[in-house]
Amino acid sequence: MKQQSVLQHPGLRLAALLVLVLLTAGCARTAPVAYYQLAAIAAALDAGEAGGVGDAVIGLGPVGLPELLDRQQIVIRQDANRLLLSDGHRWAEPLAENFLRVLRENLSARLHTERFLLHPWPLKAPPDYQVIIDVLRFEGDVSGAACLEAVWSVRDGQGKILLPRQRDSYEAAASGSGRAGTVAALSETLARFSGDIARQLTLLHASHPLE
Repeated sequence: MKQQSVLQHPGLRLAALLVLVLLTAGCARTAPVAYYQLAAIAAALDAGEAGGVGDAVIGLGPVGLPELLDRQQIVIRQDANRLLLSDGHRWAEPLAENFLRVLRENLSARLHTERFLLHPWPLKAPPDYQVIIDVLRFEGDVSGAACLEAVWSVRDGQGKILLPRQRDSYEAAASGSGRAGTVAALSETLARFSGDIARQLTLLHASHPLE
């Protein structure tokens, strides 16, 4: 009777395969993941430029972002038809939440108020002014520059349109290298957008004072 080779035994083959996998995993090095978040840019806001909205309550939302941005990876546009996603560069929190929080911080600095409601709010306690935003683009490109394009409008507490839907776009050059520079540029576009919203709210408050 011929003696069976050690590696021909099923159990020993499985054990050898497991050892090989473990050795390979031990030698491989996983690249660290970098996490990023948008930041308010208070230094870029001219506090005297907007007169404020007094005691008015500002409702922010709903804010809609494209589905392609609803992911952990930071989206970089290579060209009109190609996007670059990297697992090594991720948002530290859902982008929609980060966007809304920084928008609120920027507006607070502009309008000198903390009286904000985030959508959804109780139907029995609507805000005095509601800012509705539909983000069309919020991404960087391969050079590190950033683009924000959005359609937005303002209504009063009863749903009456005070500012019809309008489209605005903003671009900012990279203010650093790598993804950090891109995220900083995205923060810059959001700060400029916040400034335009603050100016419009100030004008609306002056022309539609609260009763």
